[in-house]
Amino acid sequence: MLRGPRDVDINSAHIAGVLRGLYYDTALAGSRNSLQPTLAVTTPDHLLFGTDCPRAEPVIADNIDNLDRFEDLTSAQHAAISRANAAALFPRLD
Repeated sequence: MLRGPRDVDINSAHIAGVLRGLYYDTALAGSRNSLQPTLAVTTPDHLLFGTDCPRAEPVIADNIDNLDRFEDLTSAQHAAISRANAAALFPRLD
């Protein structure tokens, strides 16, 4: 495939950089098994609280409990995931 002069070199470092810049929500991903791999890709300031998955309330409650019990984050990082990270993305809505 031919490449143009402004095409980006797509290699593992480029892909890692793109993934690091994305934001990830915790909807059904608040468990250790989901959070540890996500934090291997990005930083806690790129995690957002989310419960938009159409699941039963007990499933959502369990997910929130798992997120709250995740010990690899500081209390400030937990608080940021709950609100501040999203507020930083959408300051006019804060």
